[in-house]
Amino acid sequence: MATDFRTAPRYFIMTALPATLGEAEVNVVDLSVRGARLQLTQPFAIGATVEFSLRNEIATISVRVSVSWCRMAALALDDIECDRYLCGIMFDEEQPAVMNVVDGLLAREMAMRIEDARATERYEITTPLTGSFGLQSPIRILDLSIRGARIVSDRPVPVGTGAALRFRVDRKHIDVYAEMVWCKPAERRTGFECGLRVQGEEALLRQVIAQLCTHNQARIDLHSMRRKFDPLYGEKVPGLLTLV
Repeated sequence: MATDFRTAPRYFIMTALPATLGEAEVNVVDLSVRGARLQLTQPFAIGATVEFSLRNEIATISVRVSVSWCRMAALALDDIECDRYLCGIMFDEEQPAVMNVVDGLLAREMAMRIEDARATERYEITTPLTGSFGLQSPIRILDLSIRGARIVSDRPVPVGTGAALRFRVDRKHIDVYAEMVWCKPAERRTGFECGLRVQGEEALLRQVIAQLCTHNQARIDLHSMRRKFDPLYGEKVPGLLTLV
């Protein structure tokens, strides 16, 4: 079964690597044996299952994939350019042929491993989700991963504080032990922004995140990828307004 959570190394493609997603022409931004990130000129619905095809002189990959996220990356300001989108796809199972492509690109210095690849990605909560952390109530949950959360509290919480993080998703009450890793005044809101570490609850939080994503209440946090491995980050193209 496909999973949103990235545990395989990703490789940033430093040259044009054309492919197709359904009938759309795309460029591969980065690639792993479990999925890929694509740049394209049309949006795809989250959860859509389509055919992904990549053919070059090294290998041929043709497989059904699931669209895990899709977001507009740049807005066209005239009729010459087209809107740009970034899209994440997941393979139902690992594709060993991907490494043949990657190895060939690495040998020609046309790809590089993303050194800060993490075992988890953060998911931004897109609808209000409140709960409690120990005696702090209410708190607002800003994002979740299978190993932690970012919250907003009315009062500062000492680093190292351990307490129960409680919230509810639909009718299910979530109760996990968390430890405060950092706490600082919030920059764009009142209160304090805090980072929590959660250990040993990966399976539960994976289910919670999947449920939130299914109901369009969470999405992958693309801001955590705004670095040199984003194709449009910092790029100024006439006729395009970059949004990510």
